[in-house]
Amino acid sequence: MKAKTSVIKTRVELMTQRRRLGLNPGQLAVRAGCNRTTIARLEAGITLVIPRTKIMRLAAAYEIDVVEFAKLVGYPDFDPLEIVASDRLRIECEATASVEDLEFLISVARGLDQPMNLAMIRELLIRRKH
Repeated sequence: MKAKTSVIKTRVELMTQRRRLGLNPGQLAVRAGCNRTTIARLEAGITLVIPRTKIMRLAAAYEIDVVEFAKLVGYPDFDPLEIVASDRLRIECEATASVEDLEFLISVARGLDQPMNLAMIRELLIRRKH
């Protein structure tokens, strides 16, 4: 991977950085694990809410500092360690779910009017373990 570049000051400079890397929007999207439309909107400066978990992948794809990239896209207080910690917790929850946990989740799901999403499942498992 090439060395990190200087601070990117505007979203339009992201396009310049992508071109400097010799990539088209589709290639950068593959690198970042997102779709081409996301890259186009990001570079055009169109309002786009980027989940905190994707900031690190996008910054790496553009080969720019993750904290500077986060500031650029609207997260002035971004802390990459928070993402790493939440990923570690997610992995621990997924790796330690037992048959009893699954039975518990099924019993909770039966009493709900809507399907459970991943965040709800995580929260239930965390509460159950503590």
